[in-house]
Order: sequence, then structure tokens, then C-alpha cells
Amino acid sequence: MGKWSKRDVNRLRAQMKDQGRSIEETAEEIRHLTGCSRLAAFRMAHGLSQPEVVERYAQVAPTSVMDQPLLSRMEMFPASGARTPQATQIITLATIYDTTPLRLLTPEALDRLDPHERAVLLRCNTAFTALPRPTTGDEAGLIPLTATRPRILPEVDRLERQVEMAARKALRFAVTVEGTNVGAETLDQLRDEVARLALAYPQQPLPVLLTDLIDLQDVGFRLLEGRQRPAETRDLYLLTGVICGMLAKASHDLGDPHSAMTQARTAFVCADNAGHDGLRTWTRSLQSMIGYWAGWPNDAVRYAEAGAEAAGRTTGTASVWLPAQEARAWAILGDAERAEAAIARAHTARDQAQADDLDGFGGIMTFTRPRQLYYAADTRVWLPGADEQAEHVAAEALDAYESADAGERSFSDEAGARADQALARVNRGDLDGAAESLRPVLDLAPDQRIGGILASVMRVHEALRTTAYRTAPITRDLQLQIESYCQVPASAALPRGR
Repeated sequence: MGKWSKRDVNRLRAQMKDQGRSIEETAEEIRHLTGCSRLAAFRMAHGLSQPEVVERYAQVAPTSVMDQPLLSRMEMFPASGARTPQATQIITLATIYDTTPLRLLTPEALDRLDPHERAVLLRCNTAFTALPRPTTGDEAGLIPLTATRPRILPEVDRLERQVEMAARKALRFAVTVEGTNVGAETLDQLRDEVARLALAYPQQPLPVLLTDLIDLQDVGFRLLEGRQRPAETRDLYLLTGVICGMLAKASHDLGDPHSAMTQARTAFVCADNAGHDGLRTWTRSLQSMIGYWAGWPNDAVRYAEAGAEAAGRTTGTASVWLPAQEARAWAILGDAERAEAAIARAHTARDQAQADDLDGFGGIMTFTRPRQLYYAADTRVWLPGADEQAEHVAAEALDAYESADAGERSFSDEAGARADQALARVNRGDLDGAAESLRPVLDLAPDQRIGGILASVMRVHEALRTTAYRTAPITRDLQLQIESYCQVPASAALPRGR
């Protein structure tokens, strides 16, 4: 900053504010007097320190990576050896500084950008320029631009999408932020993103999460293609394996078991490379589950048995999921004895379970007690003479979900438990009770109608075809509702052209 101190800059800011000067004019005056870059000048014009900008950056783009050393290097650009900013970073900073992207770069700096990055900035700058300026400044609040300016033009929607993409994809740039391709900040950011998506998966519609999962998988793969220290490589394999596992579940939920198995196999390879028995067990459980819903029950048993050795070496709740899932596979094959034995092993594993690092992610990565009860109900609906017990356990599962912490809720497993309760009631001749159980499931929005839920309600449809129920007035009405429901699955809610 040369001879100009922070106090001098603050005095200039106050003076220009009293004169009614704009942020742009203040920034340009600071740049002229101090010789700093435009990026630094806009930060100082707002009276922000670098740590404060980093904090606001995380609020505007919560999935991106920005730290003080990176911001400092960017603010020196285009000086020799300075960090070249990416278009997405400039867009996010323009949002924070409530200006247009091109105002943050001199013509020389713009010329130094990669042609693609420069083209992105030019397109986005047009959209920023078209926005009306706020009637009053808000230097203290500095809330995101998209929240302070009305969306009155189509260009604004495109801009919001651009910034949204920046938030999701900014992790890719972390590869070049630190001295090696992986550092503590990158791993922490990747771990935080994995935890966020693991928690969100059971509770949010899949179309909301899918793009984030795909982008995060790409980050993991790109990082693993680089060179890291052994401990960092193990962490990367674990995190990437978890991401692949979630994408396997996503493929399954969208009705594509073959893609699901491909992702799951990759997850298992990552688990092997990480030497992580918990993830090995979790992935074998996942593969067994995919086989179960795809109509491959013998494969489902085989995957469950293949995971038994790893399960014996871990105490996390994946060791509970494996036998609980195996029970469902034996039940659909009609082997009640083995199904009940697997349920008993799941109970024993629950008694011995201690949370591991997978459970630490929460959400889809942990196998909760309510989910275990749902699996037990889903097992017994297949067993002859077990309808009353299936209905009772399904009710237990629903009660457990009702009293569970918010992080343990799962719209899909709760829907599965309700469908099992409905099926058990149909089998017992209680059609009105079945319709009551199924009502909350049939009220789910299209983007929540994943494959397992559709299969569960179609079981009820099939049970209603029994001769004894065919002429009941409620039968046709409920079947028509189910058919209409299944015609708009979650995959129909996915964005096109992505």
C-alpha cells in the first residue's frame, strides 16, 4: 500500500461517502493513490479485510474454495507471478462487492485471462449491467447481489445460474490453489461437501442434489490423478468412494441398476485402496440393495455374503445394514429361516455398533434404528403368515421416525415403511386401512418418487389384483391412483440437457 496506511484509506472512504461518491469512484481513487489492483481497491472501498471477504465468499458460494493466501495472490494480478483469477471467482467477488465483473479487472488483466474465461466474464458482465442498482448502498450488510436486485430480465436468471454453477464447481480450482494438488484446506472442503450431501440425500429430492454429486465426483477423480502424500491419498480414496456410493444410490433411485452397479464397483475399488472396512461393508450392502430392488435376489444374497468378512472387522452401523439387507434378499427368495437369522444378526450388530467415520457423515452414510425397523418390516411382507408382524414392525418404524432427530429422517424409507404397512393391511383384508397408510406416499411430489418407492407402491397394486378384492369399490380407485402416481417418476423432474 506504499505510504498509504489503512487509516488513510478509511479516512478517504469516509470522505468520499460523505460526498455521495459511488463505490466504483471510491475504488478507483484508492487504486490511483495506492497503486493496488482493482480487486484490492474494491475490497478496501467496502472497508473489508481479506478474512472478511473470505467469510462472505463462503456465504455467497458455500461449496467453493477461497482462503486468504489465494485472495492475496489474486489481488496482485496481473503482476508477474500473481495468481490468475478464474471467471467464476471474479463473478462471485463482483457479487460480494456489488459491482460488475469487468470493473474488477483492468484491460491488461482481462487480456491475460484464458480466452474461455474471458468470454464467460463478458457474457456475465452484460447480465450484471442490465440489473438496476439498489436505491441505497449497503456496505455494512453486503448481501448477495441476487438477493438485492430484482430479477426482471431473462439475463438475470442466466446470471443466477452462472453464479450457482460457480458455487458447485469452484472446488475444481482447489487443485491449483496450494503447493501440491491436495492440501489440508482442499481435503477439509471436500470432506465438508461430502458430509453436506450425505445429510441432504435422505431428506431432499434427488434432482436438487444430482449435479452437485456429479461435480464433486469429478473433483475427487481429478485430485486422485495427481500426486499426494500416502495419508492424503487414503483420505481422497475414502471421500471419493463415498461420493461414488451416493451416485450409485442416485442411479438406483432413478431406475438404472446397471449404472448403479458400475458406480458401486468404483466405490468398492476406492474402499479397497483406502483400506477401509467400513466403506467396504457399506458398499457391499449397497450392491445387495441394488440387486434386491432390481429383481436379482440371488445377486443380492451374494453381495451381502461377500461383505461379511469386512463387516466382522468394523463396528460402524454399516455392519448392521449388511445383515438387515441380507434378510430382505432371503425373504424374497422365500427362505424364512435364513431371513429371520439375518434379522437376528442385525440386532446383535446393533448392540455392538460404535459410530465410525462413515457414521460421522450422517444421513445416507449411517444406518439408523428406524431404518433397521423398516428393513425388518420389508423383510416380513414377503414371508407367508407374517403379515400381522410386518404391519406391527412397520408401525414401529414410523413411530421411530416420528420421534427421531431431524438428521435421521428419510422421506424414502418412511414412504417404504408406509407402503409395507399398506401391503400387510391388504393381505389381511383391510383395504381402507391400506389406503390410509398409502395416502402420504401418494402425496409425495414427483421429484421424490424414486425407484424404490415406485416399486413398493406397485406391490400394493399387485396385491389388490387378488380375486377377493377385485370387485371392492376402493380397489379400482386405489389402483388408478397408484398408476397415475407411477407415471411421473423422479427422473421426469431432472433438468434436461445436462
